[in-house]
Amino acid sequence: MKQNQKQNMTAVKALVITLLCAMPLMSRALEAKYCMSYADYVAGKWKSIDDLAEGRTLRMPQIKYADGEFKVRTGDKLADKILKKDVFAIKYGKQLYVNCRNLRYNEVGLDVSGYSQAYEFGDHMLCVAAYHINTGALLLSVGADVASIFTDTPMSIALRSTSDVIWFNRDKLNSFRCYLIDSDANAKGRYEVIRIDDNFMDTILDDDAPLLARYKAVSRKGERISAANVLPVLMEKGLIKEN
Repeated sequence: MKQNQKQNMTAVKALVITLLCAMPLMSRALEAKYCMSYADYVAGKWKSIDDLAEGRTLRMPQIKYADGEFKVRTGDKLADKILKKDVFAIKYGKQLYVNCRNLRYNEVGLDVSGYSQAYEFGDHMLCVAAYHINTGALLLSVGADVASIFTDTPMSIALRSTSDVIWFNRDKLNSFRCYLIDSDANAKGRYEVIRIDDNFMDTILDDDAPLLARYKAVSRKGERISAANVLPVLMEKGLIKEN
């Protein structure tokens, strides 16, 4: 097991270097987009974030990580207000970020009110990895900061289905929990989410005893249901699509 961990770490370092070197070019080539609802996400109705400013600013959109969440800024007050309060999700290349402001678990808001990274789950669902305020430290920032660009941020969790490599700081992702969005908002504009916990994993892995055993190998519940443990298992199961 230790040998596999060393091999994974070597592969992780190589992947980080490759992605960081490519990041500035990627940032300039891709467009930041947004959608207003889960239904729009399913239908693929994305619009350019630049359109929100309607020519009021020439500044390119930015995304920054702070205090357990991602924040989007355009330099235009009206556009930033819409992004903060009304937009459902933003997209940059293959990276997805969902606005947690209106997400509810058992009718209670999540610990994050800004944006969290999300992943396609199955055919149309979204899996959101949101910071859980009651555990651990924040996700560490790694890599370069590209100023005045809507950046494919170095804190992103890059999943690669072709290998066991997962780019993330496991200790820090113990502070994140995973939630599923599978339906549109209610009349109040709230999205009721499904928390991925032991019961969910028991059900989803009912036909895969080895993978279920791998998930349950983490003895402490808080760490077991964390994004650090859940995301790799869902990736290997083929439920999380590659970002």
